Amino acid sequence: MKKTLFLILFGILLQASGLQFEHNYKIALQKAKKQNKEVMMMYSASWCPECNYMKDIVFKNSKVSRYLQKHFILLGLDIQKDKLPKGFDYVGIPTFFFIGNGAKQIGKIIGGDKASRFLKKLKAIK
Repeated sequence: MKKTLFLILFGILLQASGLQFEHNYKIALQKAKKQNKEVMMMYSASWCPECNYMKDIVFKNSKVSRYLQKHFILLGLDIQKDKLPKGFDYVGIPTFFFIGNGAKQIGKIIGGDKASRFLKKLKAIK
C-alpha cells in the first residue's frame, strides 16, 4: 500500500514539474491564440550547457514552471535541427523570444539565469 501511494505521488510530482514544449512555430502560435497566451520560444542546442541548465534546473523550479504554464505556450527549437522562423535573430544560446498577437516579438532574454532572476525577467515581460 505504501509503495503504491509513493508511486502515485511520485508520478504526480513528475507531471507537475514537466513542462510541455511545442516544436512547431505555427502550431505554437495557434495554441497561444486559442488559449489567450503568448509564446515563449527558446532557441537551444543539445550540446549547450547553459541551455541544459535551464531545462534541467530552472524550468523544474515550481515557481518558474507554474508561471510559464499560466502565461505562455512554450516552443523549443534546436538551432541545428529545426527550421527557425524568419525575423528572430540570435547571437548566442539560449535565447528566449516572447511573441504576442500577430506573431510580433514583445520581449527577448539572452542567456540563462538562476530561477529567481529568470522569473523576475519573465514577470517584466508579461
